Amino acid sequence: MRTRLILPALALLTVAPLSAVVHAQQGPMSQMPMTPEQMKSSKAPDLSGDWIADGKKGGIGQSLSAADPGGKMAGKEPDIPYQPWALAKTLSEVSSTGPGGDYGKTTDPQVKFCDPPGVGKILMWPAKSYILQTPNVVYILYEFGPFWRPVFMNRKHPDDADTTWWGDSIGWYENGDTLVVDTNGFNGKTWLDQMGHPTTEKLHTIERYKRIDADSMELQITIDDPGAYTKPFTTHRFYKISKTGSFYGWVCTIQDEQHFYDNLGAPAFTDPTKVPKPAAPVTH
Repeated sequence: MRTRLILPALALLTVAPLSAVVHAQQGPMSQMPMTPEQMKSSKAPDLSGDWIADGKKGGIGQSLSAADPGGKMAGKEPDIPYQPWALAKTLSEVSSTGPGGDYGKTTDPQVKFCDPPGVGKILMWPAKSYILQTPNVVYILYEFGPFWRPVFMNRKHPDDADTTWWGDSIGWYENGDTLVVDTNGFNGKTWLDQMGHPTTEKLHTIERYKRIDADSMELQITIDDPGAYTKPFTTHRFYKISKTGSFYGWVCTIQDEQHFYDNLGAPAFTDPTKVPKPAAPVTH
């Protein structure tokens, strides 16, 4: 089913703080090579399982701003250190959901063109993720998309990596309980969240996944993009284990996007009474 079928649900879900820590490719963190201890890594914590945003600890967010997760203060968030052009760019964008959102006029490239959401925005959907750990590569699988990211545990970043939607991710373990994911090499085409906070090719992210107990995990994200923001900023998200036993793939195609808008979106905006009724559930 198309991604747009879940947009009404998104507007109703509880928003959560999202802070991101990213170090730009040319920022101070990216200039620090991994230590031999990092390359060797500490004891690997078990992060396996289906993870979903914990609604009791914030759920998903409209904005990555920890001070304004609901997106009500666009452009005035005290924790988003905008450069002038990034502020203007954010205010010019039209979200498909949330405060000021307009599904019919959205400028969100993920909704309009099925572009990959990228690091940060992928967390803003009510979808599960799965972490698969192997000795040399950790794979982060996303129900939305479906997308997946390889995190290489046995090498450094290439000196001149090609820029991509998801960037180049390397990782290591810290303190026996945390997976650290260091990513650069982004193409600067993605939004950081549903509010349209922009990125550039200087974006650098640091994610720290820490399993708190058998059923919960904390993710700290630091965003450092000196091309768009004046300094790094950080946020947290909390996850709980999903025990549904299912992992549903939400596939986006432009054809399905248009079909959804023509048959459900447009009628809902003009005359809600013309929206087709859902089929009756099949009973046995």
